[in-house]
Amino acid sequence: MKELHPDHDTHWKELIEKLFWNTMAFFLPKIYAIADQSKGVEFLDKELHKLIADKFKGGSTRKDKLAKIYLKNGKEHYILIHFEVQAKFDKDFLRRMFVYFYRIFDKREENITALVIYTGDSVPDDCDTFKYEFMGTKVVYQFNVYRVCKADEAELLEDDNPMALAVLAAKYLNDTKDNKELRYTFKHKLMDLAFERGWTGEEVDSLLQFIYLLVILPNNLETKFEDELRTKHDIMSTTVERKIPLIEDLMKRYRQIREEKEQARREGWQEGQQEGWQEGRQEAKIEGAKNLILMTDLTNEQIAAIQELPIEVVFELRKEIQL
Repeated sequence: MKELHPDHDTHWKELIEKLFWNTMAFFLPKIYAIADQSKGVEFLDKELHKLIADKFKGGSTRKDKLAKIYLKNGKEHYILIHFEVQAKFDKDFLRRMFVYFYRIFDKREENITALVIYTGDSVPDDCDTFKYEFMGTKVVYQFNVYRVCKADEAELLEDDNPMALAVLAAKYLNDTKDNKELRYTFKHKLMDLAFERGWTGEEVDSLLQFIYLLVILPNNLETKFEDELRTKHDIMSTTVERKIPLIEDLMKRYRQIREEKEQARREGWQEGQQEGWQEGRQEAKIEGAKNLILMTDLTNEQIAAIQELPIEVVFELRKEIQL
């Protein structure tokens, strides 16, 4: 079976949803300053997926996020925020961002802004702009970006926003691709910082889960990490008025979450393989039917029976060929 790599995008988008206002304060501070938090946030992910389902297919589109918030102007006015997390830069991704924008705008006709968090370690300077030009017609679509590779470690450590620690985790992950011992050290450091910052229980729990699932270690180091973390923080947990569960409870829950995610991804991959095989088989049947129409005197009924296709499909294929 094909090896499945950690699903970093999903971890990021789950964290964005759990700590939405922290996300806004860190990545989009100007909007955060004028947002009416008392009216909450509405996630429109399902609507987004319907808008682009015919254009982009595959599991990655199901992870995109679209949020609706209200502003502090006393009116029924809202702003749509499109979040994307991208590990690798791809020129085609810029076009995809533009497609998302014009489809959301066409549907909603409201103010829209977009944010892309580039978590990879190599991102070009023009990663925030889609350009189209043909015979005097030009379109330039520019959106907000945050590049983890450009983040300053010292500034992140000074920042009290939980999302700064999330960015630092991504940065450490990139810096330790070939050094798992150093990654082990960094994971300890990140966990310690999450415990020590005095954040709310939800913030601490969300960050710990994010770090645990994002910063993957080899099995032997993961076991060692959990044992040492358990010893270190069980005592600490009793001194913070039980804002967070004991570390043993956390580790048990995070392990279960990781196992469930890995199982779901395996099943999704196998389902995708099966769907791909079925689609390929159907295409082969249609191609075979076209050849029979062109090269034989068989009737539509005979071709439908040979190719195991509905008679209506063969009828439409013959019409197309005869045009």
